[in-house]
Amino acid sequence: MTSPTLPPSTPPIPRTGTWFWRLPILAIAALVAVISLFLWLGLAQEREERRAALVSDSLWMEQNLRYHFESTVDELGQIGNQFGTGGELHTEAAQDKVRELLQGDAGLSAILWLNSDGEMLSTLPASAAPVQVSEEHNLTVVRARTLNRPTYDHPFRLKDGSWAVEVVLPIFGANDFNGYAVGIFSLSRVLEKHVPWWFAERYRISFTDDGSDELASSTQASAANNISFGVSFDRMGGLGIRVESYRDTTRVMPSIVVAVLLAFTVVLIWSLWMLRTRVLRLQDTEAALRAEHAFRLAMEKSTLVGLRARDLSGRISYVNSAFCRMVGWNEDELVGLNAPMPFWFEDSSEPLPASIGEEPARARELRFQHRDGHVLDVLLYEAALIDADGHHSGWMGSVLDITERKRAEALARDQQEQLEATARLVTMGEMASTLAHELNQPLSAIASYSAGCLNALKAGRYDEKQFTDVLGKINHQAQRAGKIIHRIYGFVRRSESRRDRMDVNAAVLEATGLLEAETLRRKVRLQVELAMDLPQIIGDRVMVEQVMVNLLRNGMDAMRGTPEAERLLRVRSESSGEGVRLVVQDQGSGIPAEIADRLFDSFFTTKPEGMGMGLKICRSIAEQHNGRLWFEAAAEGGTLFYLYLPIGTEDKDA
Repeated sequence: MTSPTLPPSTPPIPRTGTWFWRLPILAIAALVAVISLFLWLGLAQEREERRAALVSDSLWMEQNLRYHFESTVDELGQIGNQFGTGGELHTEAAQDKVRELLQGDAGLSAILWLNSDGEMLSTLPASAAPVQVSEEHNLTVVRARTLNRPTYDHPFRLKDGSWAVEVVLPIFGANDFNGYAVGIFSLSRVLEKHVPWWFAERYRISFTDDGSDELASSTQASAANNISFGVSFDRMGGLGIRVESYRDTTRVMPSIVVAVLLAFTVVLIWSLWMLRTRVLRLQDTEAALRAEHAFRLAMEKSTLVGLRARDLSGRISYVNSAFCRMVGWNEDELVGLNAPMPFWFEDSSEPLPASIGEEPARARELRFQHRDGHVLDVLLYEAALIDADGHHSGWMGSVLDITERKRAEALARDQQEQLEATARLVTMGEMASTLAHELNQPLSAIASYSAGCLNALKAGRYDEKQFTDVLGKINHQAQRAGKIIHRIYGFVRRSESRRDRMDVNAAVLEATGLLEAETLRRKVRLQVELAMDLPQIIGDRVMVEQVMVNLLRNGMDAMRGTPEAERLLRVRSESSGEGVRLVVQDQGSGIPAEIADRLFDSFFTTKPEGMGMGLKICRSIAEQHNGRLWFEAAAEGGTLFYLYLPIGTEDKDA
């Protein structure tokens, strides 16, 4: 398992251009246009068919109404011959016929009888109020007499607001002219009585005048349709009819189809737009994913840190190129391997962490063996590997090659030991005159006692008890000289650094003993206060003695300008937390604030003959023991130097 992402060899999906998304929209628009065209053609054909039917039905209706008017006029002519000179009807049959015309389907609202001079003789039905006639009534009467045929006047409005039209019919007897019969047609009644039900369901019919103004209609509702046809009645005073087609309910379906088609088109275009947006977003996401994959792949190949993943059983599931270079095995050879691993050094192993809760961030130092045989030191960090579902699927480790660092640390440690040994030699060199004077005293005493014994032996004067005392003094002085030499040798000899359990008080006494002659020469009083029952620490005794010697000598140097009576150097040991604290206090002038921050810097010194390495080495030794070295100004004057050493744990050989 090298990577869960797409392999770099997978070709990227080409980014779609604008034309790619416009093409289906154009196709949909073309389809909608074609369907709309077919619908429009169908509607146009249907409209023409309906218009043809409207024209045919209108002409039929015109013929029907014309026939009605003509037949009614004929009946008026027949009745007119039966009016007397006084305007009365002679027969009962004539009266019934008039009643039938007025109350039947003829549509007549009134019948007038005029004499030959055009004067009104009678009206039917009889009414006290005068019958309303057209304003051009007299002119129409004259025109009828002139033409000797039925003549229609222009439509006129009655008092009730309805419209009517009158027809004037000249009546001739056997040999002479008898008068006029006038019939007043109610246009609304004519439509009511003579428009068939089937025609009224399909069309709205209305009477019109010459100006196409509507006079009467079969219904007050509008046809709400622009399909209409008008027909004029010849010689009927400009009267005509207009027929309008009602909106056919079947025509609603094409509108619904068009609306649904447009709605689906809008939805489809919207869907395509959303799909385009999503695809573009996916393309952007894929581009970002590929860029991220390329970036991570570049990081993986360029990093110097080895990466390795193991599943829950310890089987290797992933390694990067840095790890492969580190151990000398390629990826195909390592992935899938289980313990023991070919890069383990000798019989070493890598146990899996006990659980996810175990802290894996703590580094472990291991030793790996390269394929070519050389051994390398590595630092391994291992953490739980959590998959995308949040499940613990294994362990992910980062491996650092610290071989060079370990070598550098060993070299630095060796150089530090050399520097410390050199510093001790320098210290002994600085103390050479004092040590020579201290050694000279026991050696002079030994020489004096030996000379006395020789003189006594030569003179033959000797006492066994006296010789025993002298030889004892010689032995004491020899042991005193031997201790001095042993101290010097133990302090300056260079040996392998080793940390063991040690008594801090013993190291302090050894250091003060080494400087005993120095304190006498400089007339410094040394006050040692050692706490009892201190815990033993793990450390290098020689190094601790070296720190104490440096601090004591620095304290004596700090009191050069102090009066002899006040030259007091205090040394004490005390318990402090999980370790031991050593304190060296002098009565000098203190450390100026301007040099306090530089006191532990390399090659910084306040002594004309100093190298500036003493306190730097002392702090390094304290840090090697995981301790601290610091100073503070004493309240009564001078300086306090503190050396804190933790109890620690015993180390293996460095």
